[in-house]
Amino acid sequence: MLYLLITFIILLLVVTGQRGLSLLLGLGINGFAIVALLILIADGFNVLITTAIISVVILVVAIYMNVENSVTANISFKTSLVITALILLITIPILYWSSTQGMGVEDQEELEGFSLAAGVSFPQLAIATIIVNSLGVISETCVAITSGLNEIVMNKPTLDQKAVFADGFSVGNKILATQTNTLLFNFFATTFPLFFLMNSLHYNWQDIVNDKLFASEVITFVVCTIGVILTVPITAWQVSRVDRKKLAIADKRE
Repeated sequence: MLYLLITFIILLLVVTGQRGLSLLLGLGINGFAIVALLILIADGFNVLITTAIISVVILVVAIYMNVENSVTANISFKTSLVITALILLITIPILYWSSTQGMGVEDQEELEGFSLAAGVSFPQLAIATIIVNSLGVISETCVAITSGLNEIVMNKPTLDQKAVFADGFSVGNKILATQTNTLLFNFFATTFPLFFLMNSLHYNWQDIVNDKLFASEVITFVVCTIGVILTVPITAWQVSRVDRKKLAIADKRE
């Protein structure tokens, strides 16, 4: 594990140069933020409020430490906050109706002999898991769309707001396909062990669809994908309203 970490750091520094130090610092801060979130939740702090605060910290680090253009960073940050709030509003009723929070029957053997009175709200913990899981792909999508669209605006200053908004969909659709595939592959990679277990236990399709662990992974994938899709129109609308002079000044400062 240590050798793998050292190899990762060396390759990152070789490929990115001095910028790799900033990337490593950002990864370190976000890693610390995730650990702090787990500790605070375990100590009894409100799960949703703590997750909201840590999520803002993660977005600030992920965006502002990796994006040099201030206008791009500001738009990406605002859009990420809006999408995260929308995901929260979508997730709460879905988890309430699906009842997929907590442990599944596959966890019974490992949990046997342990008390489940952990003092933590499992529905809120499930919401926090989905929110944290979506932060990376949402911030990445926002930055990619905003950067590409800002380049179009700078090269074509005569475009009106409607044209910029339309170009935002064109740029977003290209990025949307890769991000959706990323989420899909991550879903299958996460559920591979569960699929093998279900196959060995001869689950039928009704048992698979109604399995708590499988359903929670499906909900996470679908909600994150919805968040990525919503990123396209919201980002395009934000960029279409940006002041061209501010964008030009920020571009010169890079």
